[in-house]
Amino acid sequence: MRSALWLAFLFALAVVVALFASSNGGHITIYFPPYRVDTSLNFFIAAVLGVFLAGLVAWRTFAAILDLPKQAAAYRRKQREARAVAHLSEAIEDIFAGRFSKALKAAEAASANSAMAETAALLAARSAHRLNKFALRDEWLAKIKSADKQQARLVAMADMQMDSNDADGALATIDQLQKGGSRQLFVQRIALRANQQLKRWEEVLRLTHSLSKREAIHPVVAQKTVQEAVAKLVQQKSSDHEALLRIWKNLPKSDRKASRVALVMAKGLLATGQQDLARELIEESLDDQWDEVLLGVYPECLPAGSTTLVLVQKLETWMTKYPSEPALSLALGKLCLAQKLWGKSKSSLQGVVRDSKAKPGMKAEAHMTLAKLHEALQEPAEAAERYKLAAQIYASI
Repeated sequence: MRSALWLAFLFALAVVVALFASSNGGHITIYFPPYRVDTSLNFFIAAVLGVFLAGLVAWRTFAAILDLPKQAAAYRRKQREARAVAHLSEAIEDIFAGRFSKALKAAEAASANSAMAETAALLAARSAHRLNKFALRDEWLAKIKSADKQQARLVAMADMQMDSNDADGALATIDQLQKGGSRQLFVQRIALRANQQLKRWEEVLRLTHSLSKREAIHPVVAQKTVQEAVAKLVQQKSSDHEALLRIWKNLPKSDRKASRVALVMAKGLLATGQQDLARELIEESLDDQWDEVLLGVYPECLPAGSTTLVLVQKLETWMTKYPSEPALSLALGKLCLAQKLWGKSKSSLQGVVRDSKAKPGMKAEAHMTLAKLHEALQEPAEAAERYKLAAQIYASI
């Protein structure tokens, strides 16, 4: 459309010029004493325009000739930049392909261009790290001086330090990042790994919860990490039930209801003689989700000299909620044995032995408990038979 408009404009202009030239009868006289030149006005206008155009073409040609060195320099600079970009692209591709020696050479070639030298240095440092050339890696990182590249340098350094099991160095680098206000999720994941390696379990819990809130860590991984951290903290504070309670209270509700976390904490509290507290957290977890392993600890939550009534009532509530669960019958049998309720204990344990859904380990444990019951009733033959049955099951597992 634009071309058609220009063509129409040129035709119109040609018509106007032709009409003007045909109707213009003017003359111009130019005096060069003692000479005189007479010419038509049309010729004079054409001559002036021709001289102007010729001068313009000559000037632009002369300017282009003078500008040739600059154009040549710009061309060479663009060529160098194009080669540097090609080397950078090659280095990135080689890093992802695992060709770290080639990536290092390509990054080194790209660093010859000053505009891309620091970006190339990052790639060269990464390649040297993968080749276990840590001194060379640090040399390349030291070449990154500009302020806008410092965050990239520090993040890359922390990641590579953690990759080479230098947890202290990684945390020191992360401290530099955080002083600059950086709070990236990737950096927090590096800090989590470093604190796990250094066994700083309270910091591990804090970082895991922070990453979980921002959905930056898989829920299964987060749960396993919390379970490990709580287990280690319980192990460290095994003689201080108040410290154990502080750990428990500082956990989010979602973690407190996790059965594996509750199991670890319950065992720690039981070891310090806090049966009532252990019972409460086990009940809180089992009310939320079923776990027969956690239920296996429940009979141990009976303080010496106390009654099993509350625990038995809770087990009967769970039996209504989770019918036909042999683990509940096993727990009930243990509790009744502790309170010398021989008949109810025996019937519950025999129900576990006869239950086809009961696992072999659960049946063996039921036989062991029945053996203790027969010993309490001074029935050595029956007790020996139960011990024999339990041993046969354990041997076959």
